[in-house]
Amino acid sequence: MATYAGTKNNSQRDGWQPTLWQSGGASKSNGLPIDKIMLAVVLGLTLFGLVMVYSASAMLAERNFGTQFYFLLRQSGWAFVGLLAMTIAMRIDYRHYKRSTIILPVLYFTVVLLVVVLFLPKVNNTHRWIRFGALSLQPSEIAKLALVAFLALFLENRSHEVNVFKRVFLPTAIIAILVIGLIGAEPDFGTALILFIVFAGMLFHAQVPLRHLATIALPLVPALLGMLVFVPWRLQRLIDFVDPWKNQQTSSYQVVQSLIAIGSGGLNGVGFAEGKQKLFYLPSPHTDFIFAVIGEELGLIGAITLVILFGLLAWRGFKAARYAPDLFGQLVAIGLTVMIIAQAFFNISVALSLLPAKGIPLPFISAGGSSLALSLFASGVLLNISKHEGS
Repeated sequence: MATYAGTKNNSQRDGWQPTLWQSGGASKSNGLPIDKIMLAVVLGLTLFGLVMVYSASAMLAERNFGTQFYFLLRQSGWAFVGLLAMTIAMRIDYRHYKRSTIILPVLYFTVVLLVVVLFLPKVNNTHRWIRFGALSLQPSEIAKLALVAFLALFLENRSHEVNVFKRVFLPTAIIAILVIGLIGAEPDFGTALILFIVFAGMLFHAQVPLRHLATIALPLVPALLGMLVFVPWRLQRLIDFVDPWKNQQTSSYQVVQSLIAIGSGGLNGVGFAEGKQKLFYLPSPHTDFIFAVIGEELGLIGAITLVILFGLLAWRGFKAARYAPDLFGQLVAIGLTVMIIAQAFFNISVALSLLPAKGIPLPFISAGGSSLALSLFASGVLLNISKHEGS
């Protein structure tokens, strides 16, 4: 992947030049089209997600809410909000965000939300949601965007000091550990892990020395082992991962039902809306385990097609990063792409029992309002970065 050498120039390093936003045509990128492949993939995944949410949740919604369209209508509403946010983000020059007066207040507000949510009543045994009547918000979703934006701004501003441990790595690590630690305390180990991967990927692209990244492993590895081994339910998940069939009626019930669903699909699937495991056998069929429903109803062909679409999204996202005109754009594109693809990888791997079970939604597909809306907004930012190739 190409690196950005121009950040050594003070005028570029100290911030985005307002004329690129305000000149009304001075920017070479104004005439460039958006990445049509990326746009088609995002829209296709969102539409496909609405269809599969309906298929996976219709019977559950009918039983619990008296209408089979309950989850579909909620997801459609959030899709509308997300597509609107994506459209706006596509039209705003991403360099408009390259200001500490924008990014730092968002980061501070996010940290406050992450602290507040820990003192709110638990939902599904976790402190992940802030509820406003019928609406709910996961602060961890906002934290993903806030951390990516902060790291991109900070790393570009100090790109000439990437080898100085105290000036670059240490401050970024403190902020990242604070955000990741608060998310891990909810507890949301999966999202915390994804953010750590985003953090490492962005620092690697900014050419922070690997020896600096290695230093974080000294305290992190024992902490992770402690979280896995000395927390009973996490240890049980590891045991179930090794042999999910041993406790198939208890602790590994979800994973076993997921494997049964995917195995039942065969090559072509049993047909759309014809799946049986979602009929009160497979828990969370419209959220964390929606990939199992896809595997059962659309078969290996449908599952592989979905994986290919995420592969296309990764390709176009990294392409946008490669040709972004500044380090800030490169890092934002890297961070957002890794965020989305890592989340998809973990969700699919859990459904296939390739990783221990963890509650991570499938981007654009799983039912979940804040996740869908913020994934679409992130896609809008990626699409805008793709318009600035070589500008």
